[in-house]
Amino acid sequence: MIIQKTFRYRLEPNAEQRQLFARFAGSCRFLYNQALAHRKAAYEQDKKSVSFAEQCKQLTVWKQAEQTLWLQDVHSQVLQQSLKDLDAAYQHFFRRVKKGQTPGFPRFKKRGQKDSFRYPQGVKLSEGKVFLPKIGWVKFRESRPPEGKLLQTTVKKEGQHWFVCLSCEVELTPQPQQRQEVSVVGIDVGLQRFATLSDGVEIANPQFLKKQLSKLRVEQRKLKNKQKGSANRKKQVAVIARLHRKVRDARKDDAHKASSTIVKNHDIVIVEDLHIKGMVQNRKLSRAISDAGWGMFVEMLRYKLQWAGKLFVTIDRYFASSKTCACCGAVKDEMPLQIRTFECEACGLVLDRDLNAAVNIRRQGMSQLLVEGLSGSGPGEARIPAL
Repeated sequence: MIIQKTFRYRLEPNAEQRQLFARFAGSCRFLYNQALAHRKAAYEQDKKSVSFAEQCKQLTVWKQAEQTLWLQDVHSQVLQQSLKDLDAAYQHFFRRVKKGQTPGFPRFKKRGQKDSFRYPQGVKLSEGKVFLPKIGWVKFRESRPPEGKLLQTTVKKEGQHWFVCLSCEVELTPQPQQRQEVSVVGIDVGLQRFATLSDGVEIANPQFLKKQLSKLRVEQRKLKNKQKGSANRKKQVAVIARLHRKVRDARKDDAHKASSTIVKNHDIVIVEDLHIKGMVQNRKLSRAISDAGWGMFVEMLRYKLQWAGKLFVTIDRYFASSKTCACCGAVKDEMPLQIRTFECEACGLVLDRDLNAAVNIRRQGMSQLLVEGLSGSGPGEARIPAL
């Protein structure tokens, strides 16, 4: 199986290279905005849509114009990638409009927001260094060697640091099945505990944002007193961004560890199809739900199971996993969130609420698999165990 995998490393550029990074990113941002204005003007004046090929021709004109001769200092393919990004934004916009959605129209880019540029080819790697055309060899922190065939390279700025992202084409060889029996697990995510597995394993909710809220409030108050446009305000914005980045990185690292452990120990993982966008409409729970990072965790499970040649199953979001008895199948009319223990009046089962839901999720997923006829999956055509 061939997949695309991205390897991300922190760059260690010198002062001159930092200036080149900023110049390349600024040129791409300028060209993106220039091309967007060009498309808008063409449609408003002549009701004409401008294609990517036409804007590539216009790029030659802009590079020869006296006011924008500095565009010639930037690698030509890097500039073309900026035009490709704009073309992709238009395509995604019209695709969503055709589906009846109401997407936002492509917007102009602002300085300092998601500064980046991309090379489609010409990048070389050698012992902790990466060669970027028209910039040269740049050191990076090689935590692990990249794998596969390099497809494209993106250089982007996060906070005060620059990172390189190497998108590679990797061929995966599924590892042979070591266990004789297929291990199946259902997972119920929550706020009191991040996740509860049907085999009784519990994963704590670290609440990374909640732990940093006091610091964030202090720094936000300091920002409020800074004059807009001042150097001190920019410094304070960087302090707040650093705190948010710390929370994000910790949450991502925790999700990686939890998902990797589950994929290593189980062959079939069953989860609910969560409607997180709808859940965060609850103003009392929106921050806690966003802090948990369920969507990122489930997505990690999905692609890691695919890489391992295992099976990822989702069940319908409207299945009453919390209201259904895991023993007799009786369904309660109501099960408020504050009730943490499931007590069945029909059979007398007393079980933790989340564990009861996880067991129900596992059973429902297995029933779904049997109905669909997916009795062989993963390496060695392992049979799904009976319910």
